[in-house]
Amino acid sequence: MPSDFPHRIAVVGAGIAGLTCARRLADAGYAPVVFDKSRGIGGRIATRRTAEGLRFDHGAQYATARGDAFSLVLRNAESEGHAAPWPAAAHPDGAPATPYVGVPGMSSLVKPLAAGLEIHTARTLTSLTSPGRGWRLTFAEEDAPSIEADCIALCLPAPQVSPLIRGFREHQAEIEEVSIAPCWTLMVTFEHPLAGLADVAQTGSDGPIHWIARAGSKPGRPQSQANYVIHAGPDWSRTHLERGQDDICIRMLEALAAHLGGALPPILHAVSHRWRYARTEKALGRPFMEIEPGSLFAAGDWCLGARIEAGHDSGAALADRILAILNDTVSSERGSVEHA
Repeated sequence: MPSDFPHRIAVVGAGIAGLTCARRLADAGYAPVVFDKSRGIGGRIATRRTAEGLRFDHGAQYATARGDAFSLVLRNAESEGHAAPWPAAAHPDGAPATPYVGVPGMSSLVKPLAAGLEIHTARTLTSLTSPGRGWRLTFAEEDAPSIEADCIALCLPAPQVSPLIRGFREHQAEIEEVSIAPCWTLMVTFEHPLAGLADVAQTGSDGPIHWIARAGSKPGRPQSQANYVIHAGPDWSRTHLERGQDDICIRMLEALAAHLGGALPPILHAVSHRWRYARTEKALGRPFMEIEPGSLFAAGDWCLGARIEAGHDSGAALADRILAILNDTVSSERGSVEHA
């Protein structure tokens, strides 16, 4: 299929679902255009870099694969140097699957998917309208003109999809049944590593200290930096969702000291980050949502579950659906020409 085939496809969201969907469409010869409100790609598969050269995987901590499709993605990423096993987090959550991390940061996992795609960052979609045939996308940024597309893939968190599909009440009701928990994350660098603490520790608490990981235990990270990522539990994060970043830093550091039973080493850097939509608690229960038959869809890990693989599988399934529709359209158009 020539890349200039006149079907304009817009993928909104450059996380694992959106990039997987766009990659498959591009590999099939189409030319999807990707938009994301952030300045970078990957969504929660994120790496934060500071001016001082510190690096934190402050979102998803690792990826595991249980199905063949995503297993192949991780193996290919490993063979190309974009991923590596993380032995310190072996058997997370009791699962036998090997945990993988991006190298040198988690965001490296999605960079191969984005290669060659047309991606526009700092584009916040505010409305979708149907001027007749197709859709018009309007963005919040003053320098972002509206565009029109025949097919839209909304690869966004479910609560961000809902206000964009007003008028589709049945689908809005389904989305409202999806539950996604927030997460406050603390990124902290100490003068020296924390004593008496494993490189990866999951406390089981739903308080301010739910998960602790030493960044240097991951392959490809500087061993000399005592960088830690700490995730709070979902209920604690909900309760403190609207507090300021500095307040959260203080509370989580105090909780960490209490958890360790002593004073913390001197702190060189500390900042918090709020993930408003971090972990799917109740999924849609199918790979994607077809909102307007043949032209408007939604996908994401919230469709299938709380894992990177769920986002991948959702985006792949949506791409397969869009390709089936487009290929049927191509066949119909060719048939019409042949019989004209």
